[in-house]
Amino acid sequence: MQRPLQQPLRLSRRTVLRAFVGAGAGVLLTACGGDDLDPFATDRQPTAPPSGNGDVADEAVVEGATAQEAVSQASEQAAPLAELPEPLVYIIPSPVSQGQTVLVLIEAPGAEEASLSWQGQAFSLLQSDGRFVGFFGIDANSPAGPQSLGVAVWGPRGEQLLWQETVIEITSVEWTIDNIQIDGPNAALLEPAIRQADESTRLPFQTRLTPQLHWLGVFDPPSDGQITALYGEQRSFNGGPIEEYHTGIDFGGETGSSVNAANSGIVSWAGRTRRRGNGIIVDHGAGVFTGYYHLSEVLQTAGAVVEQGDLIARMGATGLATGPHLHWEVVVRGITVNPLPWLRLLEFPDPHQELNPVNALTSTNLATG
Repeated sequence: MQRPLQQPLRLSRRTVLRAFVGAGAGVLLTACGGDDLDPFATDRQPTAPPSGNGDVADEAVVEGATAQEAVSQASEQAAPLAELPEPLVYIIPSPVSQGQTVLVLIEAPGAEEASLSWQGQAFSLLQSDGRFVGFFGIDANSPAGPQSLGVAVWGPRGEQLLWQETVIEITSVEWTIDNIQIDGPNAALLEPAIRQADESTRLPFQTRLTPQLHWLGVFDPPSDGQITALYGEQRSFNGGPIEEYHTGIDFGGETGSSVNAANSGIVSWAGRTRRRGNGIIVDHGAGVFTGYYHLSEVLQTAGAVVEQGDLIARMGATGLATGPHLHWEVVVRGITVNPLPWLRLLEFPDPHQELNPVNALTSTNLATG
């Protein structure tokens, strides 16, 4: 987000000195500035873009105001803002296991922006209900161990209120191993090139960041069918090596069974790939998406607004499927995560939850060090 900049009031040096020296006062003239610096630099000091040709005359002419009024306005603009409280940062859960969703909440009254730096990527957090909110996913096969996370918060004039580095401990999960036999025409769908083409087709529609939260509350199961396969299962096809994991939950059922939107959102993609068959992706905002695949029929089109529980498709066996079922995914910032916590009240990454300051991070604020 680009912060709005106020154009500086242009006064000659003589006018300023004449107004302030006579009163026995002094003024500190500072430059405020652009947004083109490293957002995580500890010396972030904005500088204003130049305006006009500089002080080319001894006296400034301020339209509709006297010099005394102009100086008064300039002093008001230069007056320091009230000191803002130290931002409080919450990482939920901590530690985090493979396949989980990480929720970052920042309480920073009066702040203007907040960002995260995670695994070489920097992204902005959303403002929601007076706090900053961000999500990111941990891959099922992400290496276990400590990973660095950076958090930055800025005030209304571009001043850096917080630069904090912390460590997220990723714990390992003992995923099950499935040996799946694929025969007949479906065997051709195991080719890596087909899998890559499938992923490339869907990727742009589940990685964009919609700067709103379209949902409120725990997600609903998209099907009434029994769960037949879980997220994270390591998969071997036809006795070959394990090259992928199951990226969602499978629900069993009959062809034509109802498939419903797990929560409110906007359809970002509806189409077909060779491996996933007929599918639909719903954008829930804040980088969170759900995907529904192997459908016999898709009932919504891209751009459609859906509410939680709306009928959006019907179960099928298109693509790489051994029988009718729904493959359902939750994708957070491009990473497929375990959908089960999104269905469980006590595990749901609720961005509106109450926070206890005792649980905030306690590491040093490097911006003030």
